[in-house]
Amino acid sequence: MLRRLLFAATCLLPVACTGGLHPVVPDTARLAPGALGSGFDPDVTAVNLAYWAFADSGRTRGRPIEGARAAASMDYIAGQLYTSPRWSNIDAITKEQLLQGRQEVRAALGVVPGVPSQAVVDHLTTAANALVGGDSALAMAQLGSPVFQEPGEQVLQRLANLPYMRMANVSTTRAANELFQDGKGDMYW
Repeated sequence: MLRRLLFAATCLLPVACTGGLHPVVPDTARLAPGALGSGFDPDVTAVNLAYWAFADSGRTRGRPIEGARAAASMDYIAGQLYTSPRWSNIDAITKEQLLQGRQEVRAALGVVPGVPSQAVVDHLTTAANALVGGDSALAMAQLGSPVFQEPGEQVLQRLANLPYMRMANVSTTRAANELFQDGKGDMYW
């Protein structure tokens, strides 16, 4: 009986539930310099963008560029803050919530299940930057198959009308609070 209780308790830890041999490491993307429209630290920029956008869905309403950058930021930071030793100060619960927030955002956008984070981040940032440059054809091409389940026009509409996503809001708020409490990042608004 005691043995079963100990096993059940240890299964709360990701390493134990995978058989104890290899921890499950989330898919992590890299962010090209300036991909989010800023030359600042990409991790800090991504946390700021996601935190700002997912706190109030009205902030991205009618603004697909901001929606795309926020969604790319969410996908990126969920992996980056989980895997980078730089962010070891981020609580394990926050890291798990960021992964849940990533899934919530992917579901809202209709991302094909199993698509690597790098593809999601690259397509969203390329689309946002194409829209900034007035190249809607390139943006539409980035927002369709094979990364998204729907055509680019529909994904663009989703980006311009992101719903409130509770876990995206909670996780990015927690991440921002933890990131900046130790003075490791500066708020860039």
